[in-house]
Amino acid sequence: MNRAFIFKVIGIFMLTMLMSWAVSYVNSLILERQNRQEQVKVEIARSSAGEQTITGPVLAVPYYEDYPVTTTENEVSKTQIYRETHTAYFLPENLELAGGFSNESKKLGIYKALMYLLSGTVKGNFNLPANFNITTTHTGGKVTILPAYISLGISDTRGISGKPELVWNSQTYKFEQGSNTSLGNGIHASVGQLDLPQAQNFAFEFTLTLQGMENFNFTPIAENNSIALQSGWKHPHFNGSFLPVTKSINDAGFSGKWTVSSLSSTNQTAIMANLATNTQSRPLESLSIGFVEPINVYSQSDRATKYGLLFIGLTFAGFFIFESLKRLRIHPAQYTFVGLAMALFYGLLISLAEHISFALAYLTASLACVSLLGYYLSYVLKSRTNGLIFASLLTTLYGALYGILASEDNALLMGSLLVFALLAVTMIITRKVDWYQISSNTVKSTMDAV
Repeated sequence: MNRAFIFKVIGIFMLTMLMSWAVSYVNSLILERQNRQEQVKVEIARSSAGEQTITGPVLAVPYYEDYPVTTTENEVSKTQIYRETHTAYFLPENLELAGGFSNESKKLGIYKALMYLLSGTVKGNFNLPANFNITTTHTGGKVTILPAYISLGISDTRGISGKPELVWNSQTYKFEQGSNTSLGNGIHASVGQLDLPQAQNFAFEFTLTLQGMENFNFTPIAENNSIALQSGWKHPHFNGSFLPVTKSINDAGFSGKWTVSSLSSTNQTAIMANLATNTQSRPLESLSIGFVEPINVYSQSDRATKYGLLFIGLTFAGFFIFESLKRLRIHPAQYTFVGLAMALFYGLLISLAEHISFALAYLTASLACVSLLGYYLSYVLKSRTNGLIFASLLTTLYGALYGILASEDNALLMGSLLVFALLAVTMIITRKVDWYQISSNTVKSTMDAV
């Protein structure tokens, strides 16, 4: 095998690497645009509401204990009254959340964020012990129980629509700003003085309209939790610590039901520890619903560029085989033009996909590149038929790539099968080729031209 043939192969390899760098540059542009989209989401969240997490409700019963302390100084006894302030916390025995989501997109320039609006009803009951199990801790102490309040944690209270009201044992109370507990952001409602000479059950209920962005989280803290949510959005992502026991996803949207008991969660222990220490040191487990865009143009485009080197390499390999078998001469500049056109496909794809649907953007970009290459190759390969053959092969490749992108779960399998099929076809077509003879012919053609 002579030097000219080897130099030709090395030159094609170097051109392939150079075109791969061009595709990598487009890929960096895609990632930059994706980061910009995330920044826009943060800006939209600042002006409306971000991801929401609901925790509670919790019943807080503040009280204080006055107790005497006697000291003796210079044989004179003196008694002073000291006061300690405490808060007793209680979690629901049963907790239900039922509601539905409506969805809309908010745009800032060409970027957008998916918002949701929850319209839900929260209800349940507290089973409270006599006198709240509050006893004196000092000799001669006297306990005074203060008005109790219901506390609800809401991570971003800007998303609350209207002014929700609490129904507590058939009495209505208004919610006020602030959770007044270690639940963080939220709201609370005073339920007045509660006298409990004996154990008693208290029922509660309130409606809540809450706006958020992309993800909704609910923290089940009761002994028994039942959650039923639905939406017209057809692309939910159920995650978090608890998955729905039943779910339905169809063209009309989705619905899901969760049942969580205190035996399957550490939330009760964790939240009581946080409330007692007035911290958020213990993490809480939540169920989560993500409202997913069916097609993320940036992730799809990023995945497409992963096949850029393969496509350019296959095209150059096809040129080289065609050049060798047909004894044509294709100049490195012509290889370069073809490689640049294929690299430009990814730039066209992302720029179009920001304004139209990804499928239409892919179709437009691929048709533009295939048409250009088919026309150009008709002259490079000295035959319109040869140009159409290569254009057809490129159309097949782009069609296969779209199939891989559309089937994310089977992308690796389909990609592997595609590469195997292409390799098999190449090996079958060239199985009788005498590469030593081809290399000699290549040199001879070069010498004749000189």
